[in-house]
Amino acid sequence: MEKIAVVTDTGSNMSFQEAAEKGIHVLPLQITFEDKSYQDIEEISTQEIYQRLKNKEMPKTSMPVYARIEECFLQLKNQDYDTILGVPLTTGLSTTASTMEAIAQELGLHFVLLDCYSTCQIQKYVCLKAKELVDAKKSAEEIVQILQPKIQHANSVILVKDLDHLKRGGRLTPVAARMASLLKIFPILQINQSTQGKIDVFSKVRTETKAYHFAMEQVIAQMKDLKTTKVFLIDTEYPSGLQQMEKALIQAGMPKENITYDVISSVIAVHTGMGCTCIQFIEEV
Repeated sequence: MEKIAVVTDTGSNMSFQEAAEKGIHVLPLQITFEDKSYQDIEEISTQEIYQRLKNKEMPKTSMPVYARIEECFLQLKNQDYDTILGVPLTTGLSTTASTMEAIAQELGLHFVLLDCYSTCQIQKYVCLKAKELVDAKKSAEEIVQILQPKIQHANSVILVKDLDHLKRGGRLTPVAARMASLLKIFPILQINQSTQGKIDVFSKVRTETKAYHFAMEQVIAQMKDLKTTKVFLIDTEYPSGLQQMEKALIQAGMPKENITYDVISSVIAVHTGMGCTCIQFIEEV
């Protein structure tokens, strides 16, 4: 029987302590400010990243250091693991998966990718469920077959407030940013399997209040046909936005115990900026 190691990265918002307790292996992504790179969570905290974003700094993100992945996989091989079940940041946003696969092949390890087509809490949820299934003696291929249908119907809808941040990062042209500001346009983004794990524009709505109403209306409709849904509300320090989301969910009949709160992971906050909110949902396993 294969011995499977579940390996993720810090896009999952999973701390090294929690990962160790769960028997999951976490690789730190890199965040670079000008000419200095940090190992995410390990050398710089999410709150430190948030503070620097407030100061209008514009960092870049990249995959974990190659040698760090190699070291992790070699240790796993020495512990008699023969299969790596990778649950990294989606391939639509990162090359981590392909690098993990290449290193695994070099070391003679079987690599199975479980692409969550997302990040943050969905990535973490998929990772935790994968480990539960490993502990239940499921094969890597069986785990993918069980979780892939859940991933297929999952979604992450993001409401971005800081248009200047998108402009500084080159994700919005100066002209588009100026027009959006003048017309009070509030962009709504999404990331899921249909977008191939890329952050894509879902809609553009005038005024923040209407944007939240429209986004929640769409999300609630998407969740309607799912049996039991796990919902995550995450933000970069914008609690009033989360409150609007929570109110809409509860009015639609969502049990409050099905809703979990957290922050947006560092590597995603770098791209979305501060004052951002996101609702993520996935059908429970």
